[in-house]
Amino acid sequence: MILIAPLIVLAALATPFAAQAAEYEVRMVFDEEEGRLFYVPDRLLIEPGDTVRWVHDDPDNEHDVVAYPNRIPEGTEPFMSPRLDARGQSWSHRFEREGTYAYHCHPHEAAGMRGVVIVGRESRPEEFRTLRPGEGEHADHAQADHEPGEHGQEE
Repeated sequence: MILIAPLIVLAALATPFAAQAAEYEVRMVFDEEEGRLFYVPDRLLIEPGDTVRWVHDDPDNEHDVVAYPNRIPEGTEPFMSPRLDARGQSWSHRFEREGTYAYHCHPHEAAGMRGVVIVGRESRPEEFRTLRPGEGEHADHAQADHEPGEHGQEE
């Protein structure tokens, strides 16, 4: 019996601690003085299982978050938020698979409003998703007020 107690203690110490998923925030902003629209931060390093919440922080413009379908890991589907049109609105996406996820704001892509989330490690070129028949390099923007899909939620 005396030997069992130390073994139980050792087994408890050897059990790995469950990693806690984290939540990160990215703000969508407009710098009126410079005329720039951008995400802050525009590059984020997270771990699988973590969530990113994009928060609208611009009183003058609508914004969204749209993944480039060929700049995300193979085996994942492009994500697309609804258009956010009021300061404080937000949308979240949980990232499960390692790799690079490049995204943009559809109304302001030409103005350079782009970002990237690196989950665990950057993707190698051969690990990016291949465009499906009928897909362009951009996700479908046919719906001006698109609804959140199964991969994200409006808050």
